[in-house]
Amino acid sequence: MMLHIFALRLAAALAFGMFIGAERQWRQRTAGIRTNALVAVGATLFVLLSVMVEGDTSPTRIPAQIVSGIGFIGAGVIFKEGFSVSGLNTAATIWATAAVGALTGFGFIPEAGIGVAMILIANTALRFSYRITHSTTEELDLDYRMVIICELHDEHHIRSVLHSMLTADAIALVGLSREEADKPDQVAVIARLRMQQGHAVKLENTIARIGVEQSVHAVHWEIAA
Repeated sequence: MMLHIFALRLAAALAFGMFIGAERQWRQRTAGIRTNALVAVGATLFVLLSVMVEGDTSPTRIPAQIVSGIGFIGAGVIFKEGFSVSGLNTAATIWATAAVGALTGFGFIPEAGIGVAMILIANTALRFSYRITHSTTEELDLDYRMVIICELHDEHHIRSVLHSMLTADAIALVGLSREEADKPDQVAVIARLRMQQGHAVKLENTIARIGVEQSVHAVHWEIAA
């Protein structure tokens, strides 16, 4: 295989993976641009290897192993909380991205491009089908506002603790700011958050944990206007 063809297929796989990952990252999902790009490039590399190796080898053998191996990555983005399971769509997207990479590796670049379009349609246009067929709003993303009143001298520590807690609870931090409190030695730390409406219990857990900090005087949350 000519080197420029090798590079072209890898570049196409990288672009396809980035397109798919951009939509996931925009929705604050676990696997974003880098993850999907790496999955597509990795699948392409394995396929290119099977194509370039001379001898009595079946080119379809390695793609079959990719289908099995990608399940380990997909399992890593699936989370279970109570009776609800999240991350299934992201795992399916990773699996489909690997298929796009395999197509690209074999040189079926136009077909891979169509596959990317179908994946994006499934993750965007078909997203509204859930709202049509289900009356619950648990899957709707909402913006929340958390206000923490703490000692002025301990503001940096509270910000750090809050960031760690939000990361552990898989709550997306959209913005972090400060406002003056009623007392001169206190400050209001304002966090703008985004998460699914049905998972508001996560905020209660975060508030309960950060509320025990010695320098925190008050903390509450509300749905952002």
